[in-house]
Amino acid sequence: MKKTVQKSPIAATLVWFFYAVTAVLLSVLISWALYSQANYGYGFWYQQLDIGAHIEEYGPQNRFRYGFEQLPSEQHHRAFEQIRDAVHQQGEGLADIHYTLPGRAPIPLLHEAEVRHLQDVADLIDAGRWLMLALALLWLPLALLCISLGMPPMRRRMGITVFGVGAVIAWLVVAGPTQVFYQFHLWLFPAENEWFFYWQDSLMSTLMKAPVLFGGIAAVIAIGALLLMPVLYWLGLRLSKNIVKQESGHGH
Repeated sequence: MKKTVQKSPIAATLVWFFYAVTAVLLSVLISWALYSQANYGYGFWYQQLDIGAHIEEYGPQNRFRYGFEQLPSEQHHRAFEQIRDAVHQQGEGLADIHYTLPGRAPIPLLHEAEVRHLQDVADLIDAGRWLMLALALLWLPLALLCISLGMPPMRRRMGITVFGVGAVIAWLVVAGPTQVFYQFHLWLFPAENEWFFYWQDSLMSTLMKAPVLFGGIAAVIAIGALLLMPVLYWLGLRLSKNIVKQESGHGH
């Protein structure tokens, strides 16, 4: 059997790097997509982060809305679920989300700046779906290229991995998770639209105990991605080896 010839060490390293990054990003996006179907575990985090007490404290301080703290926890869960549904459907229905107090007319949950921000979130989710599709289409061809060009030496792969992971961890440690979270907002959302909301100004922010809830959600998505990553990485290479082997067999 012929050994795979590594035509260019630089090309092989670059292709492997892009394949590894594709596997990482695809794992994150699949983990996000799966967790979104579970309402981002809001029921669990509502209890763990004591969001009910948080709403009781900051609901009465809200300068735009009143009475939200009077609602039972089931309606808090429902409000979050309605927001989640809307941002996963191109933002449709965001302005129509209401809550109702006994004997009162329905009150819109979100004010104009919140609706604009959540529309930006909906646009970002749409972009994430397209990115996930593009990465899924690239995954196996890149794995095939890795096998065709030959894998870079293990020492080089480990060095790149340690450097990449180390850089991300160093950024998180030095800047802090909250600052990293804010930086991503600056990169991902239009500068002209408000994205930072005080709890006293936003039922959306109070309902989510932002950014605390997002830390919990990010942790679950990260754990899911860490479990998926080795599966996607090795599966792509295994499938590619089998394809190359079959093609070699047909060539004889």
